[in-house]
Amino acid sequence: MIPGSNLLRQALSMIGSQSVTYYADAGRSTSATGRDITYFQEPVTIAEGSVQAVPRSRYEVLGLNFSRNYVTWFVPQNVIGLGRDVSGDQIEFNGRRYDIENMTNWFAQDGWVECLCVEKATNAR
Repeated sequence: MIPGSNLLRQALSMIGSQSVTYYADAGRSTSATGRDITYFQEPVTIAEGSVQAVPRSRYEVLGLNFSRNYVTWFVPQNVIGLGRDVSGDQIEFNGRRYDIENMTNWFAQDGWVECLCVEKATNAR
């Protein structure tokens, strides 16, 4: 494996891509009752990438909550994810909405980003 070889793009050429709808965080405001309300930019469809379930056998190692559902989104684009010091971006995949909880950015080196995403508890937007 050579840095810069973009292993994800090679894998996607064999397994195919899955589209997600990406919602970039546009900031927060506070409601009259003191509740934070997150606003999102217009959604963007990202056609390249792969969404994979996180195996439950890895939940303990990763420190994840067993009562939640997690996926890993591998995307050959430099998405922001958590870099704005606010609540974070979201994706929608297969009719479910997920918060991006953690991001590993390999974009500068290999041309892809890995995002750990947790399904919204009530699927609320």
